[in-house]
Amino acid sequence: MTPTPADQAVLFTVDHETDTPISGVTSAGADPAASDAALAGDGYLWLAAALPRPRPPACQRCRTPEVLPASAPVLWTCPACHPQEAR
Repeated sequence: MTPTPADQAVLFTVDHETDTPISGVTSAGADPAASDAALAGDGYLWLAAALPRPRPPACQRCRTPEVLPASAPVLWTCPACHPQEAR
């Protein structure tokens, strides 16, 4: 049997009306700043502290272990082939 639109309308009818709003937990009136800071966290610093330091890859040209320079700590650089960038 295929439902008709009249059969489906019963899904959205309200049997009774209520004057009191239905709600979850009532507000305590507390300042949400503390919980906002706790939820925001410290970015991914906690993850970096939990993981071991990455093993440096070897330079493709000279096979020297690369370093993460302070100026761009996300780009591996070979200190032998690129001494200026490795600082």
